Amino acid sequence: MFMQKLTCHRSKTSFASLWATSALSIVLALQAHSAHSSEDGFNDVSNDLSIALLNDWTGSTTVVKLLNTTSFLPTGTSGYATYDVDTASTIISTGYYTYGRALNADGTVVVGNAKFSADGGYQAFIWSAAEGFTNIGALTTGDSYATDVSGDGMAVAGQVEYSNYEYRAFYWQKGNSSLTDLGTLGGSYSTVRAISADGTTVIGNSDTATSNVYHGFVWRVGDAAMTDIGTLSDGTYSSATMVSDDGLVVVGSANTMGNSTYGYSRAIRWTDAGGIIDLGTLGGNYSYAEAMSNDGSVIVGEAETAPDVNTDATYYHAYRWSVGTDGIHGTMSDLGTLGGNYSSAYDVNADGMVVVGYAEDSNDTGHGFRWTATDGMISVEQWLRNNGVTITDDFTRNAIKVSDDGNVVAGYTNGDSYYIARVATVSSGIIDLPQYLNTISSTATPRVSQPLGSANTIMFGAQGSPMRDLLKAGQRSIWGTVDTGYDNNDTSDGGLVLGDFGFGYGVADGITARISAGGTYTDQDLDAGGDFQHKGWYVSPEVSANIAGDIYLTVGGYYSRGKLDIKRGYLNGSAMDYSSGDTDTETWAGKIRVDWLNAFTFGDSAFTPYAALSRANTKSDGYTETGGSFPAIYDESKDHSTIARVGVDLVHTLTDDIRLLGRAEADYRFEKETTGTSGEIIGISSFDLEGQDVKQFWVRAGIGAEFDVGGGTASLMVNATTEGDDPNVWVRSGWKVNF
Repeated sequence: MFMQKLTCHRSKTSFASLWATSALSIVLALQAHSAHSSEDGFNDVSNDLSIALLNDWTGSTTVVKLLNTTSFLPTGTSGYATYDVDTASTIISTGYYTYGRALNADGTVVVGNAKFSADGGYQAFIWSAAEGFTNIGALTTGDSYATDVSGDGMAVAGQVEYSNYEYRAFYWQKGNSSLTDLGTLGGSYSTVRAISADGTTVIGNSDTATSNVYHGFVWRVGDAAMTDIGTLSDGTYSSATMVSDDGLVVVGSANTMGNSTYGYSRAIRWTDAGGIIDLGTLGGNYSYAEAMSNDGSVIVGEAETAPDVNTDATYYHAYRWSVGTDGIHGTMSDLGTLGGNYSSAYDVNADGMVVVGYAEDSNDTGHGFRWTATDGMISVEQWLRNNGVTITDDFTRNAIKVSDDGNVVAGYTNGDSYYIARVATVSSGIIDLPQYLNTISSTATPRVSQPLGSANTIMFGAQGSPMRDLLKAGQRSIWGTVDTGYDNNDTSDGGLVLGDFGFGYGVADGITARISAGGTYTDQDLDAGGDFQHKGWYVSPEVSANIAGDIYLTVGGYYSRGKLDIKRGYLNGSAMDYSSGDTDTETWAGKIRVDWLNAFTFGDSAFTPYAALSRANTKSDGYTETGGSFPAIYDESKDHSTIARVGVDLVHTLTDDIRLLGRAEADYRFEKETTGTSGEIIGISSFDLEGQDVKQFWVRAGIGAEFDVGGGTASLMVNATTEGDDPNVWVRSGWKVNF
């Protein structure tokens, strides 16, 4: 088993089907819990409700976007489907159409079909990060499709075009140079539905010698031919859709004619010893299997009930079928409803003791349910309330998946969001996953954006007027500068303070060296809930040199270390919850600036145009949150900003001691988005989130004054910025003495 990584994109939020082992790792719903299943030999996206969750899926080391023939295509592409792998740093694509069908247990192997040339047909492939694409090939010149893969990623099953659009089931194992044709049950085609986790057994459907009649089949490694699972005594067809981990139990459907002209569909179970067994109904005519336990001893789904004496109508109820002591026959139990008429079981945990699904209450409103022999059927919300979680309203629409230990449940809310609920010794609760991931993203942003912002504010704020600090050869200066301001961005808002002391020295005529050291402090509220504080120190050297006429070149550097304390808020049910953590940050930056000193004057006003380019890099260490019901682990994060600035400084002389200052500047950031973030929701899943879009263009302006007093020069300047990397409003104040 493995851990799933959740991905989030700005244009969408979509998540794969779950779920998990006792370690709460997550499996693909495509594999129908641990018992592998595939709803269709050619298209994994079918009427299986759990497949509605299938868009983005990731394993412990990969990020995989599964796309089917009706799915959206990646932004900016046309006619291509790709996978994003290893945090989207590698693209799994042949350059043409690529479709994913299944993944192995730990998510490191992908199988599907792809076009390896522009005008070629589809070919089954197996992909891994270590080996890349392997074209499994075909039996003839036709297409081939890989449907499922074993848990260890060594065996693949699917179907291949045999002739005239007739398909045959195949089996392939690493080390084989060709496909094994599994044949048919006497007809002309066969298709694969699943392969067992141990890779020994393939199941699917095949037509028979009787026209338009198909049966389920079982094929095991070493078999000369596939085995027909047969039909019920009065039936005409059967279908194999799920197989146990060890390949000994097959589950599917078959028809029974009963008293109907067309027959009724029944859930069935097949073993070597017992053959095909009708699981029965709850008094009606139909039953369907949705999932089974790892060993196939427990099967769940929905079955038709007997007609209601008051309404003369039949309904579907969730059932749990459990095998008896003979290992063949068993008993179907009605799990009931939440007071309404309908219910359906969608998943069962590894040992078959916990069932989840959909059920209606007396108002015909659907809810997610969790069933155990002890508690019976209760809503997911009631299960949480029984374990101390504060929930005022019922909002789950269904329960799609349950962890192998039964302690984690996932599904959809009434608002079409995806939720995760758990009861654990350490913490219990329920989160709306999109909302929760939004808090993760909003917390991740200041980890890198705040240190980058401070670097740029210092280099172009506190040290933003090099032409006011030019010194003659041998002349010295000392100063103190403070920047205080307010910043409101897409994820947070609050105040900041930057302060430093500096020393300047006139190295030679036209050359001034400066160095400053100081501290930074930021305290902001997170829009998604919670707050953060960043404290740090920095050192910033720079040199200004006259390079021609009145043109000066300034080259500067910046280095900073800091501590970031973050309290992240999120909804746990209907109550606000908080998890906290801290991390160290490290930032280094550089700038190049060209000023044309007093390029033109009007009366007592002198204008100095300038252009600058800066690059800042930052790193935030990984950290682990504590407290709250759903703390997270964050991986190390790195980001950078590259900004070009053009502007003009104004100095207007009022008196010998007082001068008015002005500035207008336009800025452009070359990066289009911030870095993404990855980590783990502790005990639930890993995650990998894309970065946020940044404002690439903004303008800033400032107005102030400087005046000579006490043997030095004091200055004050108020600055304002449109949305961008600089603070919205800040005040630069300073005092300088030359000697």
